[in-house]
Amino acid sequence: MSTQGRCKRQARDGKRVWAAALAALLLGCQHESTNVDGSISAYRDRMLVQHQEAAPPGQAEPAGGAQRPVARPVPEQAQLPARASLMTQPATTSQPAPEDILSLVPDPAEAPQAFERRLEKQRQEQANRQDQHVVRNFERVVEQANEYLKMVNARQNGGGNRPQVRLSLAECVQRAIENNYTIRIEAHNPAISQTQVVEAEAAFDVEFFLDTSWADLDPAVIPHSVTGQTDTRSIQGGFRKLMPTGMQASVALGESRQWSGVPQQGPVKTWNPLWPSNLTVTLSQPLLRGFGLDVNRAQITINKIGYDISVATFEQRVRDTLLTVEQAYWEVAHARRRATIYAESTAQNLITYENMKERLDHDATQVEVSNSESQWKSSYVLYLEYVKMIRDAEDQLKNVLNDPALKLSEDLEIVPTETFFVAPMVLDQFAEVRTALDRRSEILQAKQRIDQTRVSTLVAKNAILPRLDLSFQYEVQGLGNTGDNSFDNLTTNRFVSYTLGASFSYNFGERAARAAHRRARLQESQAVVALNQITDGVVQEVNNDIRTLMVRYMQIPPALESVQAAERNLRALQARTQRIDPAYLNTELSAVQQLASSRATLLGVLVGYNTGIVELEKAKGTLLDYNNIVVSDAQAKR
Repeated sequence: MSTQGRCKRQARDGKRVWAAALAALLLGCQHESTNVDGSISAYRDRMLVQHQEAAPPGQAEPAGGAQRPVARPVPEQAQLPARASLMTQPATTSQPAPEDILSLVPDPAEAPQAFERRLEKQRQEQANRQDQHVVRNFERVVEQANEYLKMVNARQNGGGNRPQVRLSLAECVQRAIENNYTIRIEAHNPAISQTQVVEAEAAFDVEFFLDTSWADLDPAVIPHSVTGQTDTRSIQGGFRKLMPTGMQASVALGESRQWSGVPQQGPVKTWNPLWPSNLTVTLSQPLLRGFGLDVNRAQITINKIGYDISVATFEQRVRDTLLTVEQAYWEVAHARRRATIYAESTAQNLITYENMKERLDHDATQVEVSNSESQWKSSYVLYLEYVKMIRDAEDQLKNVLNDPALKLSEDLEIVPTETFFVAPMVLDQFAEVRTALDRRSEILQAKQRIDQTRVSTLVAKNAILPRLDLSFQYEVQGLGNTGDNSFDNLTTNRFVSYTLGASFSYNFGERAARAAHRRARLQESQAVVALNQITDGVVQEVNNDIRTLMVRYMQIPPALESVQAAERNLRALQARTQRIDPAYLNTELSAVQQLASSRATLLGVLVGYNTGIVELEKAKGTLLDYNNIVVSDAQAKR
């Protein structure tokens, strides 16, 4: 394992990683989670730089003494050879220890200890100096900064301290998976799409029908003529079904009772009432328009593709939500540590103001006092804004978690426990782009929409054909003076009829069908262009995220050096005992502001580096793997 890999694992030890099975929560999909001890993601370990790895026996060491980073294939492509990475480690070869970096931008909960370590360092550095006013000055700054930081934990209404909730990044991810409204809403769509598939398949279900009627007719007749009164009662039932080839098939059994009020004349007596019955089998098969499995099952195919699109869209929403959660989490950490920076800066300005007042009768004038007071008040106003931004960031995180235990109505202090990741990473740009093209849901959805439009084009093309239907009817009849006799006569199969027919129709020009076909082809072409657009956008996004990630890493050392130089500059100015004048005061106040600005820049780089890692995983479509989350259909487990 590489040095960075060991650091990474040590930083992530003890963290719970949640493997969640996500799908429709109420209508066909369910959620599962499993605790996994160890690293938050073994996936990230594959990307860590391997510094100073020993060369194989018999192979010379590369120039510079360090082995060039290697991009190794993922397990699914284990047969591919390892090769030199296209984009290797950043140009920066030496990186300060994470604790040295983070001690300069501590969290408010850790600030007293960080201040104390910094103060002890100042005491050691100033131990040989006769004048210890720099140490005393910093002691006052530490005391006042700690007072200011109490506002972070204080309730807004002044009713004591806020309850603290310590959250790791893995806990936030798990809470979001279980409770986030966007995920829960989107989780219904795959199940809804599944019902549409079943609905389309139901077109081929067998249908039972039963028809009955009663007609008691007494039409008007000429006076003194024979009455035309009749009483007809009939019932018919059977089954009908649409075949995948487009054939309409039905079988029906019916019987009726026919009574006539016309007087019988002559020696031949007829049955009154008369009971006819019949068994009819009907088949109607289209030979041109409407013929074929692909045409008749087109809606099923389209809806199945729609289901796949809904699953891909659901995974996309989960990825987007997880990205939002991680960004909100790091924004809370950013806001809290930024408040620490400006609490110290505000305290430094206050101490400078108090020093000016103490030296008012010695070598300071009202100009320096007023100037330092103005700087202190302005810094305090800015600090209050940063404290407000902590609460805004906490509300934003709670709003994406939607956890009932973290209600927006409750004034809770959220303390992130995740440590900033500052180790270098090795990336193969071609491999990352290839992964994105294989894994991004947007590309998968675009391809599936092309498949949908191709099915629609096939159906529209078939609709241009003339209609030519072949029909066949088989009928067995029975007759009797009672219902039983009629059915008995029917079963003798004595009276059998066959009917064979053909029906042809053609609309001259077929303008409506051809227009629909033209529209379907245009929509297919449009879907292909949309795929190309999405693909290019994904490649651009991956390239931008890789560049951003590498630049953020390279910015860490100079940002740290800027902080250290600014702090040395401020301590050097404070160590001077010359007469105070406006120029000197402005220089000191500018040094205080420069130190705060340098620390804020360093903090921004650290936050950008950590969010950049997540944004790259999202751009590649592997953010779920990164967080050990699995999306599966609950119905497959039943």
